[in-house]
Amino acid sequence: MGLKLKKNHFFVECMLFFTLVLSSCNSVKNKNWSGDFILNEKYSEEADQVDLYLNANNFQGAILVGKKDVIIFAKGYGVCDKNSDILRPVTINTTFEIGSITKQMTAASIMQLVEKKKIKLNDKISKYFPDYVHGEEITVEMLLNMRSGLCDHINAADDFFPSNVYRNIEKNQLACRPLEENLVLNYFYDAPLIANPDSTYFYSNTNYYLLAKIIEQVSGKSWYDYLRDNIFKPCGMRYSNLEFQNTDCKGYDYKDRYYSLPSELSFGCGDVNSCVTDLFKWNVQFINGKVVSKKSLKKMLSTESYGYGIYRRGDSVFHAGTTNVFNAYDAYFFDDGLSVIVLSNTPVSKCNATFIAGKIIKIYKNSNK
Repeated sequence: MGLKLKKNHFFVECMLFFTLVLSSCNSVKNKNWSGDFILNEKYSEEADQVDLYLNANNFQGAILVGKKDVIIFAKGYGVCDKNSDILRPVTINTTFEIGSITKQMTAASIMQLVEKKKIKLNDKISKYFPDYVHGEEITVEMLLNMRSGLCDHINAADDFFPSNVYRNIEKNQLACRPLEENLVLNYFYDAPLIANPDSTYFYSNTNYYLLAKIIEQVSGKSWYDYLRDNIFKPCGMRYSNLEFQNTDCKGYDYKDRYYSLPSELSFGCGDVNSCVTDLFKWNVQFINGKVVSKKSLKKMLSTESYGYGIYRRGDSVFHAGTTNVFNAYDAYFFDDGLSVIVLSNTPVSKCNATFIAGKIIKIYKNSNK
């Protein structure tokens, strides 16, 4: 009973917020913030605390804090490429790899096609991958909720791919070379299950890779074209893209190497490049029903832990993203409309965006404003 009451409270907060700020979404969409710094003077004390903390920890990247549809603090820190002859500063519109935050947009794209009756959540994936031996056991919704039992082609690549293929992927990745198109799909048919379908939650990037492939089949558009036309443009995300290594900044690992997840691996599950201002637009537009319908939004927010590209905890929704030399975090709180977005062009082992966001959240949550 306690869980049910908490869940109902969540939807009351969600729908109340939806009603209050829906009319302001278009103004957010059309905003074009510039520079490396935005500050709402009402929150200058909190901004000073955040700034002091980030500088003391040599933070490299960009952060944004918003209240409902208003940015109250946003700033870039450090440089876009420490090894470049020209040291350009990070700004609030600098693009980074955002990794798995991509999954929210993939899930929303699926729901758009569900609304158009082109996909059903209970569709067996045999409908889209007829030769897959477990296709009759797995549904689209299981992919969305990470309950398919599929092996992860990124985090368990040595189990997913034959050893010679895995070694070739590693070499190409370090050399920043692209991989063969449909490489993941070609080996998906023989990859092992790690659990029986719908028996347990298991985070696997392969779920969202397959969802993006389904979107292509059903829409008749490439994944890039679909996301550009149905997510980026409607939300006003003018800096975001899906192009391999098309970021404004670079990051480096402990051996001072710059490299990215090949786009064939990150397809649909971690291939979006974006900036803090675009992700703020995404938060506002998505949460207020400008991307999917109210009914679809409620469905996407209905899980108690993970589902539809979203982690939920109490009255917050969030997701982190990690690629080889970038890491990111995006959270939204329904009780006060707080958005906190952290993007960094450093490996997670050196600078953890999730941990930094937690510190920023605490500062603003402790504010009485």
